[in-house]
Amino acid sequence: MAQQEVVDQKPPSLRPLYRALFEEGRRNEVLNLMEIGAAAFHLQEYDLARAAFDQAIVNIESVYADNDAAHRARSLWYEEGEKEFKGEPYERSMVFYYRGLLFLREGDYGNARAAFMSGLLQDAFAEEEQHATDFASLIFLAGWAARLDGNGSLAKQHFAEYRRLRPNGPLPDDDDNTLVIAETGSAPRKLADGVGHYQLVYRRGREIQTQGARLETAAVSQSLFPIEDVFFQASTRGGRTVDRIIEGKVQFKKSAEATGDALTSVSDSSVLAGLSTSAGGAVAAGFHTITAIGVAAQGLSARSRTRADTRYWRRLPDQIHLTTVRSDPVSNGSRMVFLDADGALMVDRVATIAVHYDGKGNGFAFVRSTPEGVSP
Repeated sequence: MAQQEVVDQKPPSLRPLYRALFEEGRRNEVLNLMEIGAAAFHLQEYDLARAAFDQAIVNIESVYADNDAAHRARSLWYEEGEKEFKGEPYERSMVFYYRGLLFLREGDYGNARAAFMSGLLQDAFAEEEQHATDFASLIFLAGWAARLDGNGSLAKQHFAEYRRLRPNGPLPDDDDNTLVIAETGSAPRKLADGVGHYQLVYRRGREIQTQGARLETAAVSQSLFPIEDVFFQASTRGGRTVDRIIEGKVQFKKSAEATGDALTSVSDSSVLAGLSTSAGGAVAAGFHTITAIGVAAQGLSARSRTRADTRYWRRLPDQIHLTTVRSDPVSNGSRMVFLDADGALMVDRVATIAVHYDGKGNGFAFVRSTPEGVSP
């Protein structure tokens, strides 16, 4: 089938993204797959989202897995000075976040958990050195997936790790069966800075107005917990604030250096390699998620002096909010109201929620605030 035929078969709003995928080739393939996956997810075109994220994961794991083949691929990748986009740690983690949500929606809890754990692995990978992972939303979601899968002890471990990062974060009630997620704001931006534009810096998305979300049903009005600041994830490594990245080397802000040093540093690369490449319950039960990854440093620094790469995943949110509730199909028809920085209702940001129930009676609902960010 010709590329144009493939494009013509896609929903009209997604066709420009598929056209870009074919026209821009390998250099932007992963980035375009990320954009297609997110746009399709937001449009509830789940088959297309699944296919795009799966292909993106194949590309990412060809370079960012903790095994010999990936080590060799990383070395070759940098030595040749290629600039194929693979994403920063937060972007790669978010690919697995969306893939895990798709598994959750399908009732495939084992694979959902494996995807979230693989996202944690990517959070720890960086080009220049090892870092701790602190992606609280992925840890919570791994616990939720384990809970739905009937593994209470593993869920308890994940929730305990989550509470270390979010001491005030809510935990699911015993009878909760539905996960509700809301995303707000627009993606973190990458900008070139300094003489010659060799330095990469991060900035929060522009004109973000929506700061909170509240679930409203006939019986409940419940605020969602702001579990993840995606900009924070972009602009830190293991909790340490990145000042700028110069030729692949992170320069940290000195005032924030102590933050990440308190995190536990334990390496178990054999287990983590399994997390990266396996699915369906192959994750070791005792995995400790706040873990520094033994990433080989050699061969990871850029060999040629190039300007900062400012390409970034534009359809990511600024923040992720979530809650869990007890619901059933009869109570479907709730709504999500979005809030500004003062906690006031934004009357033009109200969305009806359609809860999807898998074959096991568990629900999943996802809402994205609009019109912030890039329209699908």
